[in-house]
Amino acid sequence: MWEEITSRVDRKAAEITFSPHLFDRKEYWSLDINKIEETIRTGTIFEEKSELPNKICFKRYFGKENITYTVITRYHKEFIEVKTAWPNKGR
Repeated sequence: MWEEITSRVDRKAAEITFSPHLFDRKEYWSLDINKIEETIRTGTIFEEKSELPNKICFKRYFGKENITYTVITRYHKEFIEVKTAWPNKGR
């Protein structure tokens, strides 16, 4: 089901835009924009927080830092928009 939505835009090469809400939270959560982009490009789909028609949640664990990034995105026709993101300690 999610493969159909993700096939619209190649997430490995798509343009990624950021919601202003993300920048409001950037300092509070100490977010790393590069890790957010990497989570979108290589992370797994977290179906429990994903909703049709275009809201997809990605998760990725960064072992060296022992941190997991969760990123909520909206898929559009030509780009992917990051709505919000947060890190968690460990897996």
